[in-house]
Amino acid sequence: MKPNFFFFSFYLILFFVNIHAQNDTISINKNLKVAKELRFTEPKKADSLYQKIIEHAKQVNFKMGEYDAYLNLAYVWFYSNEYDKAIIYGEQSLKIAKQLNYNKGIGTSYANLGTMFTHTSEYSKATEKYILAMPYLTTLNDTIALITINQNLGMIFMDLKQYTKAEEYSKVGLKLSKEANIKAKIAAIGLNLGLLYLNQKQPNEAFNQLKEIEPLVIELNNPQTKYHLAKNLSEYYLNYAEDYTNSLKYALEAYDNLHNTNLENEMSYCLNLLGDIYFKIGNFDNSEYYNLKSYELAKKINLNGTQRNVLLSLSELYAKKQNYRRAYNYAEKFIKLNDSILSQESNQIISNLTIQYETKKKDNEIALQKLQLQEQENDILKKKNQYNIALGSGIFFLLGSIGLWLFYRQRQKLKNNEILALQTQQEVLKLEALIDGEEKERNRLAQDLHDGINGDLAVIKYKISSIEPNKFSKKEKIFYDDAISMLDNAVEQVRRISHNLAPPSLHNFDLVEAIQQFCSKQNASNSLNISFQYFGNRLSLKSENETAIYRIIQELIHNVIKHANATEALVQLNNHEDKLIITVEDNGQGFDTNSSENGIGLQNIKSRVNFLKANLDISSSKKGTTFSIEIDLNKIKKK
Repeated sequence: MKPNFFFFSFYLILFFVNIHAQNDTISINKNLKVAKELRFTEPKKADSLYQKIIEHAKQVNFKMGEYDAYLNLAYVWFYSNEYDKAIIYGEQSLKIAKQLNYNKGIGTSYANLGTMFTHTSEYSKATEKYILAMPYLTTLNDTIALITINQNLGMIFMDLKQYTKAEEYSKVGLKLSKEANIKAKIAAIGLNLGLLYLNQKQPNEAFNQLKEIEPLVIELNNPQTKYHLAKNLSEYYLNYAEDYTNSLKYALEAYDNLHNTNLENEMSYCLNLLGDIYFKIGNFDNSEYYNLKSYELAKKINLNGTQRNVLLSLSELYAKKQNYRRAYNYAEKFIKLNDSILSQESNQIISNLTIQYETKKKDNEIALQKLQLQEQENDILKKKNQYNIALGSGIFFLLGSIGLWLFYRQRQKLKNNEILALQTQQEVLKLEALIDGEEKERNRLAQDLHDGINGDLAVIKYKISSIEPNKFSKKEKIFYDDAISMLDNAVEQVRRISHNLAPPSLHNFDLVEAIQQFCSKQNASNSLNISFQYFGNRLSLKSENETAIYRIIQELIHNVIKHANATEALVQLNNHEDKLIITVEDNGQGFDTNSSENGIGLQNIKSRVNFLKANLDISSSKKGTTFSIEIDLNKIKKK
């Protein structure tokens, strides 16, 4: 009876454990459902409940519940515009999805992170996450997610003015939308393509694209979509067809549709568009009305770009209305807002308006005197003529002086530019000579090590190996084996130093393969895990430029290994439209980029960056360091 009782007790315990685990799972799923209903209405309550769910799921090892909580926490903070928090939780959901080998979760998490990085304007990271999401979503046949990713990539590349890529991804998204017959997506991506063609100054393509989707937009009857279609058509008629009647018709239609949305930034833009159209038509009162409304709204929501456009429109408008004081005031506000791009043209606007204002002021004073002193009309006319002659002479003298001053300034500027160009050329030649001399010395040392010391070591090993070890005592045999082992190590160290000084992969392969081999070798010989990525067209440069790029990456990785205490590093090359962007990141301890104690390695990197006529950006914190180098391939000699 005892054995039977034992087994009965054992199974009874297992039964109650399973029941308890099922109850935990049911409780977690129930709380997930409650929290999901609070996501958009009460985000703080939702956050608190999700944190409790995560703690509970960890205690009972319910990974899927933990994944769902992190995924929805990312949504909570994303829709609350707290993008940094959203990214943290999105990365946690991705981590757990990978642990579960849950392909749908991996693809969804990558896609979500792409959208979050888009909203923080980190387009490189957004693009990377979207591209990583695609294989998982393609395997799962998730058409809607793939459409959204291609649509978003098209918009990212349009913002970056990489129009070829933008058109490529937008067309893929449009094709998938048509195959799935998702009308809202067809309309949205079609509108993006129309705007893309307008940005590329291809008005015929833009018009045809917008007219093609117009019936579908009308059918969907979505105010936001109808607004974007009408706005784009209005801009086409205003800027390219110069058909102000149709431009006004579509701008008013866009304005009407905006009243059914909460897009304040678009409302400000649309009001400015209406103001500009009325200005072109000659209806200055309506132009003033809409531009002032646009300016008021743009100031309220802090839209600097729209404010700048409206200020310029108002300045030109009041000049046309001969209200030079207000024209002057708005022009002055425009210049203050636009001081970062202040130009000679802006100064000319203010100068012309000032002269017009002063002239009008004097004319008004003379007219007032004339009314008050009618009995002295002849004297007043005489004074007026004298004044006009003096004013004309003064203006002529002033314009002549300004012209001479501008001529002198321009001439001096040209001379300064010539001197600066010569200095720059000398510095480049010195850099080229220095780097060329360094490479020659590296190659000479590598050759000497390989042919000299390495050869001598090989001969020494051969001679020692020819000694018969059988005649040695036990202690001598140990010394003999140690000597052979030490010689092998010395040969390997000399070979490694020689290869570091003059890597054979750089001569035997192209730059990308050489860097990839370098990263692989470092992975094999160090605890640091280096990921290498290359995007874009095939890279072909002159050997000295390839050597400089290789040395920069080599120096950066060696610095990470020596100083960063990092476990992960990324080497990424992105080659698009005559721009090569090199990124080297690590998750180490960072360093003070402003410190005067930074070593000679960083100075070598900066020298090579200058040699390549490139831009270097360094970002470092306790979470890691990022080196970003942008090279304009048109500025360096290609093969």
